[in-house]
Amino acid sequence: MLSTVDEIALASLRHDLTRIDDLWNRLDTLIVVPAPAGSRARTDIDDPLSAHAHDHAVISVRAALDHLRTWRNLITAGEIPSYAHMSLLRTAHETALLAYWTVEPGIDDRTRKARGVAVHAADLDERRKFESAMGRTVAAPAKLAAERLTDLLGAAAADGLTRQAKDGRTIPAIPVPSAVELFDRYEPLPSPATGQSLYRLYSGYAHGKQWALTAGAQPQTPMQQGRALAIAGSDERLAASLTRRTTDAVERVLAALEGLRRDDVTDDPPRP
Repeated sequence: MLSTVDEIALASLRHDLTRIDDLWNRLDTLIVVPAPAGSRARTDIDDPLSAHAHDHAVISVRAALDHLRTWRNLITAGEIPSYAHMSLLRTAHETALLAYWTVEPGIDDRTRKARGVAVHAADLDERRKFESAMGRTVAAPAKLAAERLTDLLGAAAADGLTRQAKDGRTIPAIPVPSAVELFDRYEPLPSPATGQSLYRLYSGYAHGKQWALTAGAQPQTPMQQGRALAIAGSDERLAASLTRRTTDAVERVLAALEGLRRDDVTDDPPRP
């Protein structure tokens, strides 16, 4: 069920989403313009293992902005859904936070490399599960995800970027944080609330949980039925708050990537 957005909320949401075109332009620059020689970005991109961090962050930002642009198109039409926009924001927000963790400012080059290996390994493992579910056994002339994952971990092991799991498997040295960990880390809320409450709220909508779908609902009695149902309308304030946080998160990733292009490896000592 769609409800018309009131003019104040619509103006607020439009204002928060005016940055999208600028963010797209900044992303295009990162994709099209080569990183300057001598920068950390150039050094990373020239190394196959280190490049994973940059590749993941750039593709993730593109996905996040695609979801935000879709959300903006809906807002421009003057409507806000009761539920559906929360799935758009969840994907954009979660994607941006993991990308930020991968290229987070202040970490040293080796940590960034290890994080890039970790997110790429996790991605390949999910692809492996998909291919298994599809019954795929041949991917000629390319490789199946399981083979790619073996190659990645072999190269990472040679560079000292893996460890042995309790079951004896070779795994990335640094584990990828869970979504709740990312939200606690990068989206703090006033105590006693924690950032993961935002992710759990998103997930409640995305997975059709009744406690989320009926939040703030008003009882309504359908025609020819004697039983009242709790029907929720749109929550403009919540939508505006989450939109701002999500857009800010995307911008932080772009700023981190841009910072690596300005950071000269010859002048800046390793950071703690």
